[in-house]
Amino acid sequence: MTTLIYEDVDAFKFLPELEKILPLHYEELSVTKEYELEPDYDAYKRLANNGVLRTITCRADDELIGYIIFTVHPHFHYKSCMTAFEDIYFVKKEYRKGRVGIRLFQYAEQVLKERGVNRIILSTKVHLDNSRLFEYLGYKHTDKTFSKMLG
Repeated sequence: MTTLIYEDVDAFKFLPELEKILPLHYEELSVTKEYELEPDYDAYKRLANNGVLRTITCRADDELIGYIIFTVHPHFHYKSCMTAFEDIYFVKKEYRKGRVGIRLFQYAEQVLKERGVNRIILSTKVHLDNSRLFEYLGYKHTDKTFSKMLG
């Protein structure tokens, strides 16, 4: 029987694992394939050093199967509102059943709330829309995002 473990992990421990799984994430979800996958791991490390990066993972036994990465800081428009801005999230396809993703987000909410976060801002891709998941979890649809490549 597979045991699922949800953790708030140190970014420095997580980043080498992210390097291995991120190509799957990129292949399925990237809408910017004009550019090669080229994560700025040094920037992630700087954010972690400054206490801004929060990484939540899900493992099946010892295998990393999902994650959410947030930057956490006061909102620029509401400085008393500590806000977690989702950077990326992913669950391997074979684990997108049952409540794995729901529990990952619920665990993230618990961790963020314990650390003083007042608001979480998430996004979803149009071609793999997770709106129903977020609405189920109590999020409100508040914004639409548009993207345009300039070169």
